[in-house]
Amino acid sequence: RRQRQMCIRDRFLSKGGYSMYRNILVAVDDSEKSKLALNSAIHSAVVFNSKLTICHIKKNTIIYTPIDPTGMLSTTHIFKQDFSNYMDEELEKYKEMALNQGVKEVEIVQTYSSSPGLAIAEVIAPGYEVDLIVCGASNKSGFDRFLLGSVSFDIVKHAKCDVNIIRNHEK
Repeated sequence: RRQRQMCIRDRFLSKGGYSMYRNILVAVDDSEKSKLALNSAIHSAVVFNSKLTICHIKKNTIIYTPIDPTGMLSTTHIFKQDFSNYMDEELEKYKEMALNQGVKEVEIVQTYSSSPGLAIAEVIAPGYEVDLIVCGASNKSGFDRFLLGSVSFDIVKHAKCDVNIIRNHEK
């Protein structure tokens, strides 16, 4: 199958075509959905001979309550930043896996944001000249999505490039 895909790409390029995706960004965390997205992004990067950018957003939590229970304006701010490095080793494993599968160039990007989807779509993707963003789909219910938001939804809504959402596939 991989050989057939490489032949299709080579025929396209030999006829004066250009690589459809020069830089593919995959948004990862420690979930199974994320691993499916990573595998899909690696596959696409090999087929299109693309650079792969592996992106992890560490979560900032900001709680701001402008009005307290008495109705008076309040200045309560709670800010929590994730200083853990639990993903550092995983990101290096992901990079090694991509290189072993034939991706020509792999870059790791890690940053902080209280809104990961917006950070990926509006800052990281344009800054790294990304042509395709790959991410896992959210399994949140409507109410959870309303309260917590959805990273994949924010990416689709705000990205200026192509987006590939990978869903869980039961086998």
